[in-house]
Amino acid sequence: MWRFHDGVLGGLAIAAGAAVLTVARGFPEMPGEPGPALFPALAAIGLLVCGALLVVTHWRSGVSEDWMQAPDWLRRPRAASAVAFIVAALAFCSGSMEIVGFLPCAVVLVTGLLALLKVRWPVAVAVGVVSALMVHTIFYAGLRVALPWGLLERFAW
Repeated sequence: MWRFHDGVLGGLAIAAGAAVLTVARGFPEMPGEPGPALFPALAAIGLLVCGALLVVTHWRSGVSEDWMQAPDWLRRPRAASAVAFIVAALAFCSGSMEIVGFLPCAVVLVTGLLALLKVRWPVAVAVGVVSALMVHTIFYAGLRVALPWGLLERFAW
């Protein structure tokens, strides 16, 4: 993993924000309710603003630096394993979310990351379960985004 200077990251944030905003505009509208496009659009606007600030700040600073640098955390095994876990868990979740379901995937992701960061198991499991239930409730019941139930289909509310 390499560290890119702020100008490059700002440009990437602008590109990502524009892409997310374009996709979010195609989400269905729900009359009288915020709908599923609200949070992606807000996140996209945040990416656009932050990206622009990064590019302008880097440009105004006049500092000439390498485009990429190796990060210090790459030499720390726990930090590197946490990043590898996040990438692997997100790849697993994206490929198996329909079969396994959102709740089990979210619990495994949060609990596993907290365990890698040396949080005690009871606390890691509790935070994983509670945070997964909160996110699921907000999106499923509050915003009416159909998250997959997977293995828990018979318990769907």
